[in-house]
Amino acid sequence: MDLEIRVPLEDEMPAFRTALARGFTRHPRDEPQELDLFNRRFERDRALAVFDNGNIVGTTDIFSFNVTIPGGASVPAAGVTMVTVAATHRRQGILRKIMSKQLADVRDRGEPFAFLWASESAIYGRFGYGMAIQHDRWSIERKHAVIAYSPSVSGKVRWVSEPEARKLFPPVWERARAARPGMPAREQMGWDNFFYDPEHRRFGGTANFFAVYEESGRTDGYVAYRIKHNWVDGTDAHSVMAGELITASDAAYAALWKFCLNIDLTATLETWGRPVDDPLLWMLEDPRRLRRTPYDAIWVRIVDVPAALSKRLYPVSGRIILEVRDDFCPWVSGRYTLDGGPEGAECKATRSKPDIVLGAAELGAIYMGGHKLSPLARAGRAEEKTPGALARANTMFAWDPAPWCPQGF
Repeated sequence: MDLEIRVPLEDEMPAFRTALARGFTRHPRDEPQELDLFNRRFERDRALAVFDNGNIVGTTDIFSFNVTIPGGASVPAAGVTMVTVAATHRRQGILRKIMSKQLADVRDRGEPFAFLWASESAIYGRFGYGMAIQHDRWSIERKHAVIAYSPSVSGKVRWVSEPEARKLFPPVWERARAARPGMPAREQMGWDNFFYDPEHRRFGGTANFFAVYEESGRTDGYVAYRIKHNWVDGTDAHSVMAGELITASDAAYAALWKFCLNIDLTATLETWGRPVDDPLLWMLEDPRRLRRTPYDAIWVRIVDVPAALSKRLYPVSGRIILEVRDDFCPWVSGRYTLDGGPEGAECKATRSKPDIVLGAAELGAIYMGGHKLSPLARAGRAEEKTPGALARANTMFAWDPAPWCPQGF
């Protein structure tokens, strides 16, 4: 099979969109606003199409983001997206070719890591991606959602129109992301995509409602939610579907969840994409009633170990020597000395004996501070060479708050 992998030409974009939609079990949408958003988001110079006799049988693209990492730095990173392989061409090495070419490009552009949402969690580990961020999906019956504990709330919640939301929401996002590893910058195109609200995005709910929390003349939080209507024996049993709730203060967090849990004529609250350290569980009188389902969110792939480890901070000072093994991206393989702490870090290649041996996927899994290395070692995915090194790595790579990425891409 003679395959060609390259950037698609302008006149090949309709075929690219068709292949992309088909790969995600859909038909392409041709509504003007849908096309406009696609074209604005699409980075054609970073896209790859796989051709078999002129037919596109594989796709991918990258969204160029600045992403917050532990310590608050906002660094360039590659948001991998639109990855498909045609059902007619599975198990022929196409995805491996795409990943190899794409990760080399990420390295050459000077981005220290790539990150993505995985449509299937079994796919990307073999290419060196590690499950770095987990999220929670929630459901709770309103009658059991009594708030027993809360910080002091002196501000007010009010509904706002979409034009007002467009002005008030972005500064809150920026304040929130400054403290949260994993949150990307959301530019104007991202906000336009957020507010685009056609029927097929509503999951059976209404159009979005928008509300904000304000205190001392400043907006400290917002929520976008829908109502999914349901009638049981003539009684309203609607659901609140809280799609995005972002806050920059504890008071805003408490006030907006209280608001969502007290909307009349509703029986349940549902939400998804919540960070694993979300405090609502600890605010409830009956925490068992909050049904939580964890799932993998962001996978991280380190392509430049010294750059990635030098850019983040570490809550305690320490030195550790890592041997990273990487068959897929051999330039990553090597031994590295990491000297890191709250004030800064330096990572450089070394020939010294390692304290820990691990793979690129395992390094990606701990990079954002969401996972400890010791469970990975107990799973046979890392090896301690120096006694105490795992405990030191656990402490150094930890971060509070937990990483979170409430934006899909």
